[in-house]
Amino acid sequence: MENELDKMLLNRIREGDSHAFELLFNKYYASLCLFAAKFTNNIDSAREVVQSLFVYLWENHADLQIEQSVKAYLFAAVRRNCIRHVQQQRHLISIDDLPEDFHIADEFHDSLEWEELNRQLHDAIEQLPAQCQKIFKMSRFEEMKYAEIAQTLQISVKTVEAQMGKALKILRKKFKNHNF
Repeated sequence: MENELDKMLLNRIREGDSHAFELLFNKYYASLCLFAAKFTNNIDSAREVVQSLFVYLWENHADLQIEQSVKAYLFAAVRRNCIRHVQQQRHLISIDDLPEDFHIADEFHDSLEWEELNRQLHDAIEQLPAQCQKIFKMSRFEEMKYAEIAQTLQISVKTVEAQMGKALKILRKKFKNHNF
């Protein structure tokens, strides 16, 4: 019966029904985040992976071809995306992993390349849609939690999550060819 409800929601989503999409999102979001956190060991990364999946689903709703159960598809997609995410994270060096006497910040700040990249990032952030930009800045620069942002802006946490997913997708696309 659950599978039939999911198939009905999927059919409505294919037709562009945002309410059906919201129902599917609300039904699976929390469990997908918990599942993703087992792979990423980080709830924020897990949320990012799940949000990216739902953004992808909505942007491609007309072309969705899910042959198996919707639930199985979602969990398999989150698993694959988590594996990709973890592999990408392995290529990044954590500042916490560097020796204390390693002055990477000084070297970067002195380099023109770092300044240019920083300028491009800030320009890209300024080009985000207004609400998306505001939420991104509150999260990343003011280090506010999603619930705090939602309360401050008097919007739902889901809206904050969706806007952050949108911002991150735009920024990832813009900086896709940069090797950080």
